[in-house]
Amino acid sequence: MVGHILWLAGISIAIATRSINTWVLVVAAVSLVVGAVAAYIGWRFYKQKSQKAEIWAAFLWALPVSPVLLSLTVLGVTYL
Repeated sequence: MVGHILWLAGISIAIATRSINTWVLVVAAVSLVVGAVAAYIGWRFYKQKSQKAEIWAAFLWALPVSPVLLSLTVLGVTYL
């Protein structure tokens, strides 16, 4: 949910500018990088094998799913 809201804010700012194509790439790149970082940190939590760490790992793995999928969709619509 948090990732989705941040993604929507970024795309809304991108649409409000004149250089939409550039900002779509920036928002997509940022969401992909944040998704990769969240997945890496989630993996590190998962390796700790405690119940609390597994909860954080699940949260971090689920956090970037929506923004990354939405970014890929927007990139496909914009550039294909």
